Amino acid sequence: MDDQHLPDEQDPIDLPLPTRKYVERRKKQDWVVRSVTIIAIIGWISALFAFLLIQRASPLHENFITRILNVDVASYWNSAMLRGAFIAILVSFLISLIGFLFNMTRHRRKTDKYNKLLITIGVLSVIVLVVFLVLFARYLT
Repeated sequence: MDDQHLPDEQDPIDLPLPTRKYVERRKKQDWVVRSVTIIAIIGWISALFAFLLIQRASPLHENFITRILNVDVASYWNSAMLRGAFIAILVSFLISLIGFLFNMTRHRRKTDKYNKLLITIGVLSVIVLVVFLVLFARYLT
């Protein structure tokens, strides 16, 4: 044992700080948390719509049936659908940004967390926008 501290002595500096037990007083999700979830779902729907438009705008590939039937296959992208897809993915990014700003307002407690759906759709939207601008910039004018 230490010569300076005897076991029955307690130095006020060595005492552990009192810990308060965290009590959650929220009974259910408030409107901010619910709206962030709804915004994330709307962002995902917009992104899925953009991906559908990109898929529909792609040129058709020649296959066995088109060769036998002598069907002319278009070898160009549909620029109107590509513009629609660009607008849809831009809307998805803006929706995720708005939802993330809402989510940031609700971060005062330990149990408050960032919505993973919003972060995922935001990152995915930025990646798709960059790829879109690199590959399809000539179709957007």
